[in-house]
Amino acid sequence: MDVSNADRVVFPEVGRTKGDVVAYYERIAPRVLPHLLDRPLSIRRYPKGLAGAGFFQKNVPAHYPDSIHKFEIPRSSEATKKHRDPRAKSKDVTVYPLVRELEHLPYLANQGAIELHIPTFRAPELHRPDRLVIDLDPPAGAFALAKRAALFTREALAEYGLASVPIATGSKGYHVVAALQPTVDSGALAFTAQKFAALLEAKHPDELTTMYRIALRGERVFIDWLRNNPIASVVAPYSLRATPRATVATPLQWDEIEQTDPGAFSIADVERLLERTDSLAELAAAPSDARPFVTAVEAAFERSGIELKPFDRFRS
Repeated sequence: MDVSNADRVVFPEVGRTKGDVVAYYERIAPRVLPHLLDRPLSIRRYPKGLAGAGFFQKNVPAHYPDSIHKFEIPRSSEATKKHRDPRAKSKDVTVYPLVRELEHLPYLANQGAIELHIPTFRAPELHRPDRLVIDLDPPAGAFALAKRAALFTREALAEYGLASVPIATGSKGYHVVAALQPTVDSGALAFTAQKFAALLEAKHPDELTTMYRIALRGERVFIDWLRNNPIASVVAPYSLRATPRATVATPLQWDEIEQTDPGAFSIADVERLLERTDSLAELAAAPSDARPFVTAVEAAFERSGIELKPFDRFRS
């Protein structure tokens, strides 16, 4: 494809250009597309490269090709209880792009896209997630602690019946992801995820925390269960990150995590990434029924005596 401003430097520290970014997404597209397919996409764009301002784009611009499908999601929390009323005004919805073709990935890169972010559901099942994501956010540079937290999370998910894989986010920490059959409402699953996080914190109080405020976390890893809320999003597997080294979010095998820091892979590793197996795609080939997980966590939480405090992310 023709790349506009192909020589524009996007990642100054490693000298990577817009042409390099487009080439990366063109090459990695077959690996990315199964994870993006029919997921409403949020795009972090840097039209002038990392030296300029970046922003998140959710609404589909008018100039996007018709082959990029659209999916409307109500903006108000009350409206998200069900899909959009056809009579609703356009200002009451966000119109997300749905990527369904390989060529959409380099096209978006040519539009200045760096990061791709996706929710835990596929359209049109707005409230039936097929992923559970526990985002582990450690203090800066505390990779050893983040790795232990990922292993604690794996063990706990397995205890409640879910297999999982780790994803090196390309940023500070890891995601631990389970593949689900879309059998549980998103609100119920998010509430269960919060209880799961509380149980995990109680088991490892010196290393893990559910405290939202950074000042209250100390040297502990934050267990971010909020990624499972309706319309929340996470970075997509194999997405580039807006970091100086142009790192990549990468699915791992569990036996790799001890030797693999969150930012281990970068744009320079595209061929190596394609040679690796995709642990998340393998897991998703046999998704777990979410209902036994919900039942098991609810029972354990009831036995624990833990009380959840009302949570408000803007006041916590």
